Amino acid sequence: MLSTISSKIIALLIVLLIVLIGVFTAFFVINKGQIALLNANLDKSELARSELQKNLSSVTSSLESAEKDKQTLLGNLALLAKALSDRERSRNEIKREFEQSTKELTQVFERSSDEKTLTWGATGIPDAVNSVLEQSARCANRYRNQDSVCFSAQGTDQSVHRSAVFQQEKPRSF
Repeated sequence: MLSTISSKIIALLIVLLIVLIGVFTAFFVINKGQIALLNANLDKSELARSELQKNLSSVTSSLESAEKDKQTLLGNLALLAKALSDRERSRNEIKREFEQSTKELTQVFERSSDEKTLTWGATGIPDAVNSVLEQSARCANRYRNQDSVCFSAQGTDQSVHRSAVFQQEKPRSF
């Protein structure tokens, strides 16, 4: 009987060992699958990290370029401010000189005893001359805005008529 109990215990131990080996094999297979999944996730993470690193490098270079542009613009702003200041100073100086010359001219006319000078100073400017002067002053101010009243936007497409001015030049002798 002892031999049957010992053989049953041995059989039970063998069955337990087989079950344990099966369980360990199942855990091994499961762990192997999880390890493969983790390795795949690790590879994806590495790719994402390298892509993020590239993006970071790109953004950094863009930021450096923007900073250089900002410094250039600040320099241009300082130059523009100086130019505007110089322009305003020159404008005020011209205005002062104009007022001074107007005063001097008025004094010349008031002090003059010459009748030609007095009549010339008292004579009004003809309206035609006045309108031509006003138009040319307006066009001079509007030239930069390319006002179509002052000049043709597309230019002229008509040929110049022959005249004595455009005849072939003759050689000059000294």
